[in-house]
Amino acid sequence: MEVKKDEKICIMIVPHTDKVKRILIPSWLPKASVVLLSTFFIGSFIFLGVTKNSKVNLEQQYKEKIALIDQLEKENIDKDSQLSTLRSQADELYSKSDEINSKLDEIDRLQKRLEKMADMKSPSRGGSISRDINLKELEPIEGMDVLNEVLEDKKLELEVFIQDLESRFAYLECVPNLMPVSGRITSRFGNRRDPIRRSIRFHQGIDIANSRGTNIKAAASGKVIFSGYQGGYGKTIIIDHGYGYKTVYGHNSSLLVDVGTRVEKGQSIAKMGSTGRSTGSHLHFEIHKNGSPVDPFSILN
Repeated sequence: MEVKKDEKICIMIVPHTDKVKRILIPSWLPKASVVLLSTFFIGSFIFLGVTKNSKVNLEQQYKEKIALIDQLEKENIDKDSQLSTLRSQADELYSKSDEINSKLDEIDRLQKRLEKMADMKSPSRGGSISRDINLKELEPIEGMDVLNEVLEDKKLELEVFIQDLESRFAYLECVPNLMPVSGRITSRFGNRRDPIRRSIRFHQGIDIANSRGTNIKAAASGKVIFSGYQGGYGKTIIIDHGYGYKTVYGHNSSLLVDVGTRVEKGQSIAKMGSTGRSTGSHLHFEIHKNGSPVDPFSILN
């Protein structure tokens, strides 16, 4: 059946009056309205769905951003706190830089006194904070690095110095420079007239007179290598001190240490007497360096 293009729909309105109203509309308008409304509702539904999803996504992103901002703020607060602590520590260190320099100078003076006592040559010293460096002009971390480096250098220097000092004092303990007994010097080192044979002979040590039984002390630390009777020396002690030094103690009345004994400087090793070829109570004392006798007074304090 053919559809007429001009086909219309007539809508009649019958009021209470006698006049009837007629409205003519194209036949396609209701269908178009239905299609249009359907499209509108479908589009609105889709739009609302998309809008809802977008809103959910935006809310999630917003929450994530807020969480990230909170985390960054916390990290910033932590870093500010750390930086404040670091600056506070740096300021404290800077305020004590003069005190540190004073302590380092005091250590240097002590080193010099110890070197003088030990007869050591002064090593090159470091450790003081250079006056050309202004710590306050540096960043806190840089300033603390400078202080740490200075103190670490001084620590290493002191470790080496202490090792050298210990070695030096160990050496000095073995140098026979302690007078072994008090008394009157009756004979010196060198040529002299022998009191028994009355001839000129070389005297390899010194004689120190005192009363019988007076304590004889080791002139230095070392190891006893002889303890017994030795010809004209009578009862004798010989000590090897190392570093080429040996000492001889003769004419004793009694011996207090045996061979192999390790003795310390100042330790009693014998009693004074007049054994062997002797004219009275005294100690005959010799110092040998590298196998040769030397004048004890060139070493004794």
